[in-house]
Amino acid sequence: MEVRSCFAGLAKSFAEYLVEGTESRWLFDYHRGRIEELFASQPDLPLHQDTVAGFLHGVLVTCAYFVADDSMEGEVMGPMLGGTLLLGQDLPIDADPADITAGRSFFERAAQAVGEPDETGIIRDLVWSTFTNMATDVPMTCASLGGFCLGVLYSMPYLTESDAGSAALIAAACELAQDLAP
Repeated sequence: MEVRSCFAGLAKSFAEYLVEGTESRWLFDYHRGRIEELFASQPDLPLHQDTVAGFLHGVLVTCAYFVADDSMEGEVMGPMLGGTLLLGQDLPIDADPADITAGRSFFERAAQAVGEPDETGIIRDLVWSTFTNMATDVPMTCASLGGFCLGVLYSMPYLTESDAGSAALIAAACELAQDLAP
């Protein structure tokens, strides 16, 4: 089975923590179940490697910009990443990558929830560069951007900072999704 590079890299980095019966594996399985439930709560957002890769990068960007190094919050991110790996690596890659609008209705709801941001230019560039520079083998589609938003949302309860930055990330992803599917 073909696996997106982000999952192959995580599997290599987390190999010793993936052993069945270990505490870390238990935490990974816990997050996998919660992430799977989050995706199930959005039935119009397809579940495949590309949406989960988007989720992974939503968590990574949130962690990189809103979590201090060597913090308690940072320690929670590892099990989140492990859970994302367990879910994503066993899914197929998007069956129809040409359909860049799959999951568009997710963004109609998300845009209403976050409202109009004051300024998303820099944040929009950050989200765009995540897909063009970090997740280079994951196409930027409504589905993968939707996964990105879910990753940001999933990370928020673990942060002590204001959620204004998280809302800006989601608003920027909404704008990019609108550009993909006018």
